[in-house]
Amino acid sequence: MKHSAIDPEYLDRTAFVYLRQSSHGQVRKNQEGQHRQRRMVEQVQRLGWPPARIVLLDADTGRTGSSQHGREDLQRLFEAVGTGRAGLVAACELSRLIRDNQDWAHLVRLCRFKNVLLADENRVYDAREPQDRMVLGIQGAFNEFELSMIIDRMQKCLREKARRGEQYDAFSPGYICRQGHLLEKHPDERVQRSVEKIFRDFEQCTSVRQLYLKLWKEKFQLFVVPHGRDWRDVVPKMPRYYQILEMLRHPVYAGIYVRGRCKAFADLDEHGHKRTRYRRVPREAWDVFIADHHEAYISRETLERNVKKIEANANTRSQASKGAPGNGPSVLAGVLRCRRCGCRLRPQYSSQGVRYVCFGVRKQREQGGAKCFSFSARTFETHIIDEILEVVGPAGLAATECATVQLREQYATQRQLVVDRLAAAREAEQRAEREYKRTDVTYVSVRQKLAQEWEAALARVQQEQACLRSFDETQPLWPTSVQREQLAQLGENVRRVWEHPRATMSLKQQLVRVLIEEIIVDIDETRDEVVFLIHWSGGCHTEWREPRKTRSARLPRQELRDAVLTLRKVLDDASMASLLNREGIRTLSLKTWTASRIQQYRQREAIPEFSDQEKASSGWMTQAETATCLQISPMSVHRLVRAGILPAEQPHRGLPMVISRASLEEELVQRAVQAVKSGHPRPLPDDPRQRKLF
Repeated sequence: MKHSAIDPEYLDRTAFVYLRQSSHGQVRKNQEGQHRQRRMVEQVQRLGWPPARIVLLDADTGRTGSSQHGREDLQRLFEAVGTGRAGLVAACELSRLIRDNQDWAHLVRLCRFKNVLLADENRVYDAREPQDRMVLGIQGAFNEFELSMIIDRMQKCLREKARRGEQYDAFSPGYICRQGHLLEKHPDERVQRSVEKIFRDFEQCTSVRQLYLKLWKEKFQLFVVPHGRDWRDVVPKMPRYYQILEMLRHPVYAGIYVRGRCKAFADLDEHGHKRTRYRRVPREAWDVFIADHHEAYISRETLERNVKKIEANANTRSQASKGAPGNGPSVLAGVLRCRRCGCRLRPQYSSQGVRYVCFGVRKQREQGGAKCFSFSARTFETHIIDEILEVVGPAGLAATECATVQLREQYATQRQLVVDRLAAAREAEQRAEREYKRTDVTYVSVRQKLAQEWEAALARVQQEQACLRSFDETQPLWPTSVQREQLAQLGENVRRVWEHPRATMSLKQQLVRVLIEEIIVDIDETRDEVVFLIHWSGGCHTEWREPRKTRSARLPRQELRDAVLTLRKVLDDASMASLLNREGIRTLSLKTWTASRIQQYRQREAIPEFSDQEKASSGWMTQAETATCLQISPMSVHRLVRAGILPAEQPHRGLPMVISRASLEEELVQRAVQAVKSGHPRPLPDDPRQRKLF
C-alpha cells in the first residue's frame, strides 16, 4: 500500500534496506531476527518501490552498531544518500543503522537536505518535517542510551560472576568444566600428556619459535575438544604458533583465574569516528586475580620463568630486552649493557672477529648516530668461557646422570604420543562404524557417505599402526650403550662438550644466560681499558679489565727478549714459534715466527735453548702441569696466580705462565689449594639465591 508522503520522485530513486546483527553469535543463533529484518524488503515493495530498485545491504552482519569502523554497507549507504541516488533508507528498527548519536544526527541531516525518506516497521519519516526530525532525534539519543545501558548491565553481571571465578569465555586446552562452575583438568590422560609436553619441552628450548619448529618436526598433535562438541570428544590437532604462545604465558595453567588481561581503549580516528582498540595491560591492572583457583599443570614460578623468557626474546620490544639466543659467533650477545646509556650492546661480525658496539640514545641525538664505544670480544669471551667451564665443571657427572634420565623420558614420551594418536584413530573408527550400522538401510545416500567416513577412519588406523611399527624398528631404546659411554666421557671433561661440533652457539648463549644476569661495560679513559662488571646469577659481582686497544704486533726489544727467555724454560723452538704467532706477536721485522727464526734470535741474544733435563732439575712447570700436580683445574691455578698466592712468571698477558715446583710447597699455596678442593665455587660463593643447573 502506497504511503501518502511518497511522491513519484522518491520512487524513481533506489530504496536501501539495511540489515545488521551485533555479533557472530546472533548471526548463528538468532535466525528468526534475521528473517524478520529481511521481510522489510516486502514492506518496501508495498510502499511502491519495484523489486529492481530495492537493494538489500546485509554485509554488516556480526558488526556492532557503536561505530562505523568495518561496516562497508553503511559506508555505501552514506555514499548513496550523499550523491542523491537513494530515495528511501529502511530498516526493521532504525537503531540497527547507527548506535552513535553523532553519526545518527549526521545521517538524519543528510536525509533532510538530500530529500531522502527513512522507514521502519511502523511508519515512514520525512527528515524535512520538524516533528519527524524531532522523533528521529529522540530515537538517536535513545539508541545510544539503550546500547550503553545494555552493555553496562551485561558487564556488571560478568564482573560479579568473574569475582567469584565462574566466568569463562572459553576453556583453554587441557581444561573442562563438568560440574557447575568448577574448572578442572581434562580426565583424559592423553590430553594431559600433550599439554604437559609443551611446557616440558619449552624448558629445553630457547624461544617459542624453536619449540614450535621442534613440535612440527616431531609431528606433535595436541588433544583438544572442538568448539561446541562434548567434552569426551577429543581430537588431535597440530597446535598453531600463537596457540602455543598463549598457553605458555596464560596464568590458567598455574592454577590462577584471571580476568582483564586485555582492555578496550576507545578514541577517535582521523575522521572523528569512534574507534576501539584492545591492548594488554600490566598485571597490576588486571580486574580479577584468584590464585589456587583450580588444579595446575605448572607451578607459579615456572609460569613467571616462561613469561620472563618470552619477554626477553622480544628483539624489537626495547633496548633492555636480551633477544632470543641465536647462532651467531657471539657468545655474549644480549648480555652486555652499556654503563653510560643503559642500552644493550650489539655484536658486529667481520673477518677480524666479533666486536661489540653501543649505539647510545644520547649520542644518537647529540651526534647523529655516533657510537658510545666499541671493543673487540676475543680476549674477554675467552676469559668468560674459561670461567663458565670452571663453574660448571663439578656438575659434569651430575649432568651425565640427568641427561641419561632425560633421554629415557624423551623416548618414552615420544612413543606414548604415537600410541595416543593410534588410540584416538581407533576411537574415531569405532564411532564411524557405529554411525554406519545404526543408520537404516533405506537411507542409501547417507549410508554411502558414512561408509566413506568409516573407510577413511580405517585408513587412519592403519597409518598410525605403521607409524608405531616404524618407531619401534628405527628408534632404539634411549640411551643406547654407545650413548651412555659418550655421556660418561663428556661428563668427565666439560670442555669437550663446549667444543663439540654439535654444541650450537644458541646452546652456549643459553648456558651463559643461566649463569650470568648481565655484564655492565664501560671505558676507563685514563687507563684506556675496557671495564667489565659481571653480575652472576647468584648475586656475586666480578670485575675484569683489559686493554681497549689491540696489542701491537711487534713487542719492544727488551720485552721480546724477556718473553723468549722465559718461554724457553718450558717450550722448544717450534712450540714457541706457534704460540707467538697465535698471539699475534711478530719478529722485529714484522715477520711470522718459525723454529729457525726462534733459533737465530736466541743465538743473537745469547739465550739458551730448551732442555728437558734443565726443566726437570729446575722444577719449571706450565699452568696445565701445575694443575695436574695440584689436582685442580688450570683455571683455579690461574686464579691463584692472579690473587698473588702462587708466584709465577708471565712475560706478557696471553702468554703461558712458568711456575716453580718449589712454590707449590708454600703453606699459603697449600691452604688455598685445599680450599679449592673442598668445593669453594669461585667466583660464585655459597649463596642461597644461586640457581642450580640440575
